[in-house]
Amino acid sequence: MKDQIPKGTLLSASENQQIEPIKLDVREDKGQPNATTLALKCGNTFLVTDACGDLFSSRQEVGLFRHGTRFLHACNLYLEGHRLVPLSHQVAPMGDACYIDLTNMAFSTEHQDAIEQEAIHFHRFIKLEEDTLIQTFSATNFHPTALAFTLTLTIGADFCDLFETRGFSRKEHGEHLPDQQEGASIVLRYHGLDEIERSTHIQFQPSTGYVQSDRIDWVLDLQQGASLEISVTIKMDESSTKELPAEPAVTLCRSQRIPITQTDDPFFNRLLTRGMQDLMMLSTLTPHGFYPYAGIPRFCCPFGRDGLITALEFLPWFPEIARGTLEFLAAYQGKKVEPFTGEEPGKIMHELRTGEMANCHEIPFIPSYTTIDTTPLFLMTLEAYIRWTNDLPLLEELWSNAEAAASWLTDYGDKDGDTFIEYQETTEKKLVNQGWKDSWNLVTHSDGRLARPPMALCEVQGYVYAAYHAMSYLAKRLNKSDEAIHWDRAADTLQANFLRDFWWVQEQTFYMGLEHKEPCDIVTSNAGQCLWTGIVPEELVHKVIHRLMREDMFSGWGIRTLSAQAKYYNPMSYHNGSIWPHDNALVGAGFALYGAKEEAGQILKSLFDASQYYEGSRLPELYCGFTRHEGHRPTSYPAACSPQAWTTGAPFMLLSSLLGLYPDAEGSRLTLDYPKLPDWLNTLEINGIQVGTHRAHLRFTRGRDRTEVMLGSENEVDVRVLY
Repeated sequence: MKDQIPKGTLLSASENQQIEPIKLDVREDKGQPNATTLALKCGNTFLVTDACGDLFSSRQEVGLFRHGTRFLHACNLYLEGHRLVPLSHQVAPMGDACYIDLTNMAFSTEHQDAIEQEAIHFHRFIKLEEDTLIQTFSATNFHPTALAFTLTLTIGADFCDLFETRGFSRKEHGEHLPDQQEGASIVLRYHGLDEIERSTHIQFQPSTGYVQSDRIDWVLDLQQGASLEISVTIKMDESSTKELPAEPAVTLCRSQRIPITQTDDPFFNRLLTRGMQDLMMLSTLTPHGFYPYAGIPRFCCPFGRDGLITALEFLPWFPEIARGTLEFLAAYQGKKVEPFTGEEPGKIMHELRTGEMANCHEIPFIPSYTTIDTTPLFLMTLEAYIRWTNDLPLLEELWSNAEAAASWLTDYGDKDGDTFIEYQETTEKKLVNQGWKDSWNLVTHSDGRLARPPMALCEVQGYVYAAYHAMSYLAKRLNKSDEAIHWDRAADTLQANFLRDFWWVQEQTFYMGLEHKEPCDIVTSNAGQCLWTGIVPEELVHKVIHRLMREDMFSGWGIRTLSAQAKYYNPMSYHNGSIWPHDNALVGAGFALYGAKEEAGQILKSLFDASQYYEGSRLPELYCGFTRHEGHRPTSYPAACSPQAWTTGAPFMLLSSLLGLYPDAEGSRLTLDYPKLPDWLNTLEINGIQVGTHRAHLRFTRGRDRTEVMLGSENEVDVRVLY
């Protein structure tokens, strides 16, 4: 049938030159702040468009970006001066391409009467490669008569730094160089203050006589049923006297066998599939291995905290993510004291940016080290990775990095010697708060006073407790028994001091933190993360769980970051009452660690239910913390990144916690500690998670009294089930 479709024609250049360019209706270009956006990524390049595939939006972070620079801020289709109408779209599983169906608004020309809406169908295919964007537009006439019309593509490249699109202002900019136009090509150029010339090369077929630096016009003549295809290739280039690193664009799924995780609930399967696909999309091959970039659009770069938590969430499924993350962060580990970036010997980085502002040191993320929790998380992740893989060569390679990280905790993290890790005052260009909740107003007292550093956060003490035990385990694996004893004792001392100073008797939970040793008496989800680290003794565990599951904390869509009874509570805020899926995963994992699997399953169900209201079951970075009501969907947070790496892993961490997965890769064993499927799942099959060099194949069936476990035909691991 395809060969029988008649082809349309394009008026020749000489004919085109006799026609005045169509006036565009720019009133239609503003977009809506909550309008659907599509995100594509390949390597270090990402694209954010609206539902038409255009770059119109009131959100400033729409565009084509590479290495922290926007190489395209306009690439928009018009028919007879009007925008097209979106019909449907589908993003490819790898997240590097999308298919969009569009149609026309009603229009008329000088030579034709009014043409109704939906007379012409447009198929738009967008494909993203490491440094190239390829678009094809196929127009088909379904009107009963022949139609001639002008299709316009506007082009623009502002070469803004990503931080400018987020509202950062700059005193000076580089120079926009003269555009170059020749035949069927346009080149837009910019010479930055960092002495790098950035250029956007646009090539198109078929050629046309209407070409300007900011628009291309084609006059199409389509018989009834005829089609015509136009292709546009946009290539980004950076040239400098300095050598720029070559970064291969290899995707995770093309490099290994993907584990299978399937249940009897097709909607939950969709959530899991979406998470795996988004992890593959966000995982970028660096010279050190795969690293999960944090999120699109604002955080499409390496973040220490985000990368490590994502690696932990997916570790049973994709251990190479953890390895690549650890090696990357070890390569950037702090070596000196540098106030501008917050670097200190042994400290693990927070954020690494590229782009003109980073190159010119207008921002400290080159990388920056202004985080208090990434260093202990590095040690926790290294321990978990070794338990799952038994990769002793990597442990030997990174042991000096682990020792340096542990030394940072005791030498720089605990400057006053009270065993608590605190962050200090910083310069104006750095974050005031340096935990995972880093908003300026999130650490307070019950009377509304804002807390200021030095600050010891409760969950960070838990991370450090787990990091000390991690050092003990790793030392034992290297036959360093004296060091193992030392770190176990450090953990015990920290735990005793923590319970003495952080336990809040009145609320039966932990204070959020200590500001100048004064407790910050607000109820937060931070206390739940303490459970995940193991620092909480059995006699306090269920008191904390009960407190966090009260209605001022548990909204029905998940656990809020801050109690609804707190003075600064705002369900629409970034950290003061919103719901973060990754936070809920860590809290739920802590619940399950102590046997509270009913409550952990309830948290998983709340996230699962919320995911059904988002396109493709893609949970966003966060959503608002309003109480759940029958018939109402979760309220979106407008600036949330989607996809976001540690959000994609949240269901996987909760699922593995419910199953009680405890690996011993040294002996190719996997222990399942009281595995329990939630009461809304009947069956689960996992095939392909790695324990050392072997793969496990497990089938779970929920029975009346317990969840039964059977080994699949491809199982290679010694599996032990504890009830």
